[in-house]
Amino acid sequence: MRPLAIVVFVAAGMVACGGGASAPDGGGGTGGATGSAGTTGTAGAGGAGNATGGTGGAGNAVAGTTGTAGTTGTAGTGGAPSSCIGTKPTALNTGVPAGSVPSPVNGDMTITQDGTTIDGKDIYGFLIINASNVRVTRSVVRGHMTPYTQNTGVISIKAGKTNILIEDVEVAVMAPSATVDGIWGDHFVGRRLNIHGGVDGIKAGSNTTLECSYIHDQAYFASDPNQGGGPTHNDAIQILEGTGIHIVGNELVAAKDQNAAIQITQDFGAVGDLHLESNWADGGGCTFNISHKGATSLADVHVIGNRFGRNSFYDCPILKSTQTTLELAGNVWDDTGMTVPVQTHD
Repeated sequence: MRPLAIVVFVAAGMVACGGGASAPDGGGGTGGATGSAGTTGTAGAGGAGNATGGTGGAGNAVAGTTGTAGTTGTAGTGGAPSSCIGTKPTALNTGVPAGSVPSPVNGDMTITQDGTTIDGKDIYGFLIINASNVRVTRSVVRGHMTPYTQNTGVISIKAGKTNILIEDVEVAVMAPSATVDGIWGDHFVGRRLNIHGGVDGIKAGSNTTLECSYIHDQAYFASDPNQGGGPTHNDAIQILEGTGIHIVGNELVAAKDQNAAIQITQDFGAVGDLHLESNWADGGGCTFNISHKGATSLADVHVIGNRFGRNSFYDCPILKSTQTTLELAGNVWDDTGMTVPVQTHD
């Protein structure tokens, strides 16, 4: 695991919120689920050959024409945006749907079979996904009952595994510690998730889509081994590398004395094709903290249509570093609808 140094952006004459937070190995997710392939058309029936001629007619009638072969169906497209986007996520419309009662599972679950579905489970342990094409639905994952001292996510997706769906799931860290986050992974879709109790809600990498989810109440610790014994740098979402990342239609809340609702650096690799759109976000030193740290510059980041609360410590909804270029449009204060300011400094 690779702890990172505490980073604090400071510009001449002004105090800035914290920069990069520490991160263990990897995070990230897949884009939308691949749609079903189209069906192959039915071949046309061949015409009757060598029909017998009528009485007194020619010996052989003309053969029937061969029917036209059916056309191949068009391949299915990737998962379309969910209809939940546009409705503010809360504890009432995320996690396990009302009326579902998950069945208890005691101990860790490790998934190694491709194509596995986990539905309706209440897991008193970690969920380790070491397979592709996995679906986790209508479930609760709680982690261990006593504090865990190694860096991990309550749900962790192993490197190289793809096409993971986590939907209508609550991640409720049962025994918070400075080393435990909510979800680690990449190549996954998370939809209608309720995540709370970890140091970070999600550490996300390439091909992650998170939508219609509620991340809140991160666990703060005065001493964090990943911060050299200093306090935790809590983020609802932390991104340290990856491309093809879509964070859309979520409610992301950090406490005012925590780091950020979304923290972006390039400590582990390049970041790009990153879309932060239509979210409700609040808290942190700066609510969105976007830095080129780890590389000479950062671009291809799209921050569009987000609504911000006023509980950031530095009255700072968006902070970008001097070598970061953002596409910015429609980012407003939630209470007034007025355009929010953007701070720029290292």
